[in-house]
Amino acid sequence: MTPSLSASVRHRLRRLAAAPAMLAALLTLALAGPAAAAPSASSPATATTAPAPAATGDASTVTFAVAPSADGVVTAGQPLAVSVSARNATGSTVPASSVHLTTSTQALATRADVKAWLAAPAADAARTELAVADGEVPSIVPLGVGSATLSLDATALAALAPGVYPLRADYGSGASTTTAVSVFVVPGDAGTGALGLVAPLTAPAQSTGLLTSTELAELTAPDGELRAQLDAVSGTAAILAVDPAIVAAIRVLGTSAPASATRWLADLLQLPNSRFALQFGDADLAAQVAAGQSTPLTVSTLAPYLTESDFTGITPTPAPSGSADPTADPTPGPTGDPAPTPTPTGNTGTGPTLPTLAQLTDIGAGTGSVFWPASGTATADVVAALGALTVDDIASITLVDSETVTGSETQAAAGARGTANGAQVLVYDADASRALATAAATDMPLTRAEALAEASAYAALAVAANPSAPLLVALDRPSEVTGAGARAAVVAGTHLAGRAATDLATLTAAPAATLSIAGGEVPTDRAADLTALLAGEDELTDFATILADPALLTARERASILQLLGNGWRAQPAQAATALEAHRTQTQETLEAVAVVPPSDITLAATSAPLTFSVRNDLPWPVSLRLIATPNDPRLVVQNTTEVEAGPEQNTRVQVPVEARVGSGESTLSLQLRSPAMVAIGDTVPVHVTVRAEWESVGLIVMATLVGAMIVIGIVRTVRKMRRRKEDSGG
Repeated sequence: MTPSLSASVRHRLRRLAAAPAMLAALLTLALAGPAAAAPSASSPATATTAPAPAATGDASTVTFAVAPSADGVVTAGQPLAVSVSARNATGSTVPASSVHLTTSTQALATRADVKAWLAAPAADAARTELAVADGEVPSIVPLGVGSATLSLDATALAALAPGVYPLRADYGSGASTTTAVSVFVVPGDAGTGALGLVAPLTAPAQSTGLLTSTELAELTAPDGELRAQLDAVSGTAAILAVDPAIVAAIRVLGTSAPASATRWLADLLQLPNSRFALQFGDADLAAQVAAGQSTPLTVSTLAPYLTESDFTGITPTPAPSGSADPTADPTPGPTGDPAPTPTPTGNTGTGPTLPTLAQLTDIGAGTGSVFWPASGTATADVVAALGALTVDDIASITLVDSETVTGSETQAAAGARGTANGAQVLVYDADASRALATAAATDMPLTRAEALAEASAYAALAVAANPSAPLLVALDRPSEVTGAGARAAVVAGTHLAGRAATDLATLTAAPAATLSIAGGEVPTDRAADLTALLAGEDELTDFATILADPALLTARERASILQLLGNGWRAQPAQAATALEAHRTQTQETLEAVAVVPPSDITLAATSAPLTFSVRNDLPWPVSLRLIATPNDPRLVVQNTTEVEAGPEQNTRVQVPVEARVGSGESTLSLQLRSPAMVAIGDTVPVHVTVRAEWESVGLIVMATLVGAMIVIGIVRTVRKMRRRKEDSGG
């Protein structure tokens, strides 16, 4: 119910913001080429020549990057192709410069080693160079990109034991050298453990309960974000985490749903991938626990969204049935105890069968009782609260990232499947997942290659720690996705460490290690926001008792609250604050939409008479009210309660009978609207009443006198006429 930037507007803004990166990617592709040596970048005759790149790699001069091909994994007997790229941010041409590529015989043994190498590479004098490759990046025009592809010799690589190895590229020479680093993997035994990749299907952050037809049309278009997410997982074994609010938004539109959205939903339901439902709107689970909610919030009905839809000729998807098997239950994750869906009114066709809440939110055959708190928020309290929930006596499973588990190296040895204080958990590798998310969000091929090599490195270390343990990675909720990036990340993520990804059932069937949850962020600010939202919802729930169907307000409000609590807002704190403020304003405007119009002072010039007041209703629905009139002294006798039926978006006149017990005086009436449930609606409105009841007697005397005078005058005129007639007749 709250206004905010629409998904379509935000989508256009992100596309505009990504335009420079896309242009740079095109330049890289044009200059790099498939050959081992890159083509030269042409230089305008008028361009000046800049010195060789600065050793600092300052962004104001030249930046330099390196990345191996094939997700950074060496193929036995094959050389390793390595791409390098330099970006010239100056106004002068950078001359052609040499590139020196080296590796080492010493592997990076731990995650800490990998992170240290990627964050701040040293000269590594203690390492022995294993392989060397030299090449040249051609001259680079101002604001241009120069690239080259080099190869590390297969014979030298064959001497390496399985492991993760450093990769270093030096661009330029002497004091002007710029260094870039990456990693590559010499694969070992893939082991016997399972591999899983969780990929979310979520919409951009929303503040209204459901996506509109316009937003759906853009998001599911060929270049839309939802289409990019779905295309990325098609044909893979990715485990899908689906926001049920998306499928509900499509279904409530009935026959008026955009063709692209209907096609997107059909494609989703046809995929064989295992899946589970996120919370409605992907609402922040950790914030709910921190706010004191014992069970996750949910919508109880979406019937108000059906009132303007046409379902003629549409056969609703059968409601999913329950199952005692936690890996085969086709119902979405726990969503509370939804109330029966009321029969909607409005343009719903000629006698169609309307979909229920379960049918509207059906994501296809999925695993029930699965929770996925946002990365970094699965504290021990969150895991305990969610782990205590069951559906059909089946314990829930919570996805947590490895950084919330005590000792990431210990966790890597334990694998993905575990229990924490009795709660069932699946632990996904935070480092590999973060690298995959970086790859999914970029249009730059070299940046993507760097990220995928890093993901391969962390996966290789995890498998080496325990070859029989399952490995789980997740793309996490995307703040932005690109078609090529998302697809590359999913494909790479479903083939990490030489394994082939499997379904959720296989992962949950693995032996569970005993784990300890000791990390995680408590989202106190978002919990406070939720508490405020629920307080506003309570006010609206009371206010909605003036409606024949309170769900017209309450269902939309709950859906909006869950959307405002969506994890997509976590990366946009400023925008989230704006959306929350707009929602608070809208809530207050709704609460003030029905009120007594403050009347002017009233003079009562009779002992009894009806007083007329006006009730304003700015809502689009009719409301039922009671107007309570209370005098402040006994001089007035007032009808205490008057029933009011106020039409939508109009003012309604109400008459209240009043009697005066004294001839004159000053008095005050207090007017208060209440719902049929006697909930106060709006503030009490005082009305000043001046009583002049004697004016009624004076008026009657004056009127009687006037009438008497008129009668006398009439008689006199009649007598005179009769006399004149008699005189005229000679009588």
